[in-house]
Amino acid sequence: MSLKRRNGIACCLLLLAAICWTFGYRMVQSGSGESGIVAASYSPTEATTYPTSTPATLATEYIPNETTPADETVEETNGGNKFLGFLLCFVSAASAGIAVIGFWQTAPILGPDGVSMLAAIECTAYDTLQNVEYILWTSTFLTLTTYANILTGFTVLFALRELWGWIRAKFSLSWCLAYRIAKCSPKPQLSLLVFVGWIILALSGIGYHLIWFAKYGRRNEISFWSLIAATVFCFLCLWNYGADLEHFKQQLNSFQRGLPITVGDGAFAQTEAQLLDVQTQHEEAVRTAVTSERFKVELISNVSHDLRTPLTAILGYSELLQKEALSPEGQEQLSRLHQKAGYMNDLVESLFELTKVSSGVIEAKKEEIDLIRLLEQTTGLFDDQLTQAGLSVRRSYASDSIPVVTDGARMHQVFANLLGNAIKYALTGTRIYLEVKETERSYLIRMMNTASYEMDFKPDEIMQRFARGDKARSTKGSGLGLAIAQTYTESVGGKFHVAVDGDQFSAIVELPKTERNL
Repeated sequence: MSLKRRNGIACCLLLLAAICWTFGYRMVQSGSGESGIVAASYSPTEATTYPTSTPATLATEYIPNETTPADETVEETNGGNKFLGFLLCFVSAASAGIAVIGFWQTAPILGPDGVSMLAAIECTAYDTLQNVEYILWTSTFLTLTTYANILTGFTVLFALRELWGWIRAKFSLSWCLAYRIAKCSPKPQLSLLVFVGWIILALSGIGYHLIWFAKYGRRNEISFWSLIAATVFCFLCLWNYGADLEHFKQQLNSFQRGLPITVGDGAFAQTEAQLLDVQTQHEEAVRTAVTSERFKVELISNVSHDLRTPLTAILGYSELLQKEALSPEGQEQLSRLHQKAGYMNDLVESLFELTKVSSGVIEAKKEEIDLIRLLEQTTGLFDDQLTQAGLSVRRSYASDSIPVVTDGARMHQVFANLLGNAIKYALTGTRIYLEVKETERSYLIRMMNTASYEMDFKPDEIMQRFARGDKARSTKGSGLGLAIAQTYTESVGGKFHVAVDGDQFSAIVELPKTERNL
């Protein structure tokens, strides 16, 4: 049976129990000689000479003292009403028992705090109705009082069902209405407003009762203590909400640290579940990326191995053919063949090394080297190319000797790629500036040149693999130079980026200082 149908049947049984009890109790009282029903049927017009009498006294002043046959008939009627009243009370108790115990609450509707607040409101309304009844004494208000009695009985039985379900739920605060409203709030600020508003409402009712008691010396105890209970429940829910918030902070911290996430059942359960989904998707993406990278490394390794063999053969045969007596045209064609084969061989080797380094297959070898000496050795290898290109190098070093802990071979390749890139694309007759600056925790190596073409690209684009500027495609190059420089620099714990300022192109390498330099 669905929860909605279960609650619907239970509410119908509770309403039936309230109706049967209201009329059955009055019939039992009437059969016992009390004047509840008589007062209800008495015409107020007959009491005009008794303006100060209450409804109860008015009903008893007209009861005869002598016993007549008519009185015997009344007694028989009252006896029948008393039996019918007992029967209705029995039906009421049975209906209430079935609704409360048989159809017990499996999920909260109002919860203990909502029931407490409802009881306080209902009791206050009932007292107000009774006060109006005593002032105006009309049949209309007697009818409204009957309805109020039915509503009161239904409220009491509904509260018993809610409390019984709450007991079966082991007094869980998740049943509280304020907690569930706060839990459904999209933002924590709104949740806090729910608790604050609930507490203010309950405390306002308590203050009203205290003022009324101080002024008139009486108050509705049920309403008063119900409001206190609602306030206590709300404070407990607020405390539990704080615990849920702390649990969410712990899961967020676990997410940031890459630790497993545990989804609770508190106010932030939905957010924690979403965080868990994000973590799962991230882990799956990482696994996919690792698998893809491993496959790429294996593929490039196999392809590189397969390409090396024929390229090596081509280079070997071309060198042998250069020793043969060929025509000038044949020698020129053979030289071009040898040059292209060498270029392809270098490209395959660069691609193979780049892939292995980016995947972490080859770890960096850390050793202490002199940064200035490494720069000078690398620059010295390009003296002939610098002269042919009509370029000169201007140096600006922070010190004559700078010790750093890094992989010397990889950094040599980085500086060689940057210098070769500058020679290839620099404007003839200009200067290449090589600068080393010292910061608090690192050394900055900047290589700057004036481009021979308009740089129509963004810095991030040019560092992508095989990326080249539109005007640079006419020159020789694989588009891997800057990508290799970035990968190698990051593999030793450094940082690499480029900057474009008009025609000025700068490549910046940042290497961390050694411990003794800090």
